[in-house]
Amino acid sequence: MGREMQDIEATAPRVLLNWPAPPDYIPPPRLSDRQVTLCPKGRAKGFGLGFVDLSGELVECPGGDYDLYDFVQQSEQIADKEFDLVVVWTSSFDQISPLNTKKFGCPTLLLAGDTHHWKFPVNHLLAYWATEGFDYVATAYNRQHLHWFAAAGVENLAWLPLLSMHTVTHEWVEARENQVVFIGQQGSRHPRRSRLVQAIQKADLPILIRVANRQEAAKWFANSLISFNCSQNGDLNLRNLEVISAGGFLLTDQLSFASGLNELLVPGTYCDTYNCEKELLEKIRYYLDHPQEAIDIARRAYHTFDQHWHPRHRIQNLLGWVFGGELPEPFCYSPGSDVRYFVSTASSAWVDTRLGIYEPIQELHRVQERLRVLVSRGCPEVIAADLLDLPRLELYVEEGFEDPCALLQQKGVPERTHALRGEPGSWPEFEAVVCTAEDLQRLGQPLKANFAFVLGEDAQLLFANARNITETFLIDLVQEGSSTPSAWLRGYEGLEYEGTAARLSRIYQPTASILSEVKVVVDVRAGVGLTSACFRTFHPEAAIHCFEVDPLALHLLRQNILSLGNCFVHPVGLAGQDSCRTHRLWPEDPQVEWGVEQVLPFREAKAALKELGLESIDVLRVATGGNEVEVLANLQPQLGDIKVIYVEFTSEQDRKRIDQMLDPSHLLWQGEIMASRRGALCYVSRSHSFDKK
Repeated sequence: MGREMQDIEATAPRVLLNWPAPPDYIPPPRLSDRQVTLCPKGRAKGFGLGFVDLSGELVECPGGDYDLYDFVQQSEQIADKEFDLVVVWTSSFDQISPLNTKKFGCPTLLLAGDTHHWKFPVNHLLAYWATEGFDYVATAYNRQHLHWFAAAGVENLAWLPLLSMHTVTHEWVEARENQVVFIGQQGSRHPRRSRLVQAIQKADLPILIRVANRQEAAKWFANSLISFNCSQNGDLNLRNLEVISAGGFLLTDQLSFASGLNELLVPGTYCDTYNCEKELLEKIRYYLDHPQEAIDIARRAYHTFDQHWHPRHRIQNLLGWVFGGELPEPFCYSPGSDVRYFVSTASSAWVDTRLGIYEPIQELHRVQERLRVLVSRGCPEVIAADLLDLPRLELYVEEGFEDPCALLQQKGVPERTHALRGEPGSWPEFEAVVCTAEDLQRLGQPLKANFAFVLGEDAQLLFANARNITETFLIDLVQEGSSTPSAWLRGYEGLEYEGTAARLSRIYQPTASILSEVKVVVDVRAGVGLTSACFRTFHPEAAIHCFEVDPLALHLLRQNILSLGNCFVHPVGLAGQDSCRTHRLWPEDPQVEWGVEQVLPFREAKAALKELGLESIDVLRVATGGNEVEVLANLQPQLGDIKVIYVEFTSEQDRKRIDQMLDPSHLLWQGEIMASRRGALCYVSRSHSFDKK
């Protein structure tokens, strides 16, 4: 028996796996019994989540870019320096790139992780592939993105769904709690998931929400009638098979035709899907009323899992592909795998332009429930093909749109594709438009959109106001006198946030410390939410209402408030009267009657607050960049009841008018004035008593 085991081990390939994920969060797959797994220092010990402890089996490697070949040659922990296969797992958010992989003289494989979020996610992986020239590329979560690698010139492509899943099974449970269970993360990285969980709660449906390790999660999946799942951004995530392997009934979001979900899990047979909040709630109610149907679907999937979906099958596929040249359908990515294959590879010269459009719109899709996107007649048809793998994107095209690759025959696509008729003035407002400069001039009227991508000759981007929307970074809000962050928010690269926390703390904290009770805070022109985060620190129990009209700021504000809790976004500006203000995006010349412009909605401040039931406010901040006097004048009858008013100003004249307006009811408590024309003032109500602390 011992000799047989030695023979088996001798025939197993010797694999070097670079694994940047903390092993107690996402354990590395066991590709071979003769495997060396590298994990960066600081991650090899994991996050302390306790899901799986593999730290003793890992070799710690450097973080960041490093020479993989030199590291292995110098490592005392790796005795045998020869390998049959080098595998690197990396994702859009892993700033760790092992270099010099080809020097081992064996096949190399890039396992592409997350390409559905973070900074230039597809571009990041394509650039790394181009640097290292991997022989094989496979994805576990994002089959819909393989066409990008094909267009870049990768020949050996595979879809190995959920290869990295750590399987925890559970005995079959027939009698179940009549409830929905949700196990997983919420917060700013998962805005849609957070919204849907809140919708289930608001509908008063029985839902159990837990953060659990895999063993605990398997128990909840097995014992609950419905297991709710939601992708982060159209990805086929690990939770799908984790639910099924434990015997749970999977109710997950409908992904695109290119994701592989329909081929792998066959909704209606092994799981069920929803397309929107309304459909989610309808299906939950249906299965709560028809529990046996949910259990029957779960049973079929449970008994199919081991035979077809267990990760060991995908590992066998991987090794058979690399060492035997065999990869069965549907895991081999080829011209027959995606109707977009030929149009995408034929348009390889435009990959940079295409990704310059796709990645920002993909990021908008992650946060917003529905996206209306126009692609004009003169744009390359491949752009429409690229965008339609975003499952909640509504594509608008001019009448006579030619289907580039039988897209309109794919499931879920015709319902999301709309032909525009009539004059542009009758068209809807769009979240984004993709147009050629020639088309815009031909249309003769401005299109209305929050974001624009304008193409010139040879499909080059002339303008894109959302081009860098994926370039964000964490803002560490540390208050004065503290060494730990009070909040982590996201801001855009290139904008000045340094010192913001200290400045906000200096302006707002002294007054906050004397307030006896704060229930409602209103932040007018909240930006990305920095001041609201300070208010949350000062007033932990308050409901914070954020008003913001700028689309770029709104994109981050909607995410940042999820970290603050009890915080609400109102996508509108406040002013003295209802109005819509236009902001020209392209071209900048105001004399041109065509182009693209933003239409920014403003509401009369008093009426908007009344509609929201915000007639009783404890703390008000107004920082509109020049509109402060107008807002305060409209709220004049209400101002006397507000305990503290913070107001910023942009001119000396406005500062004097603000002081005149507030002096009868409020005392100027403190202020910060810069060059007499800009600053922030704090007014305390004369009629309220405060606790002196």
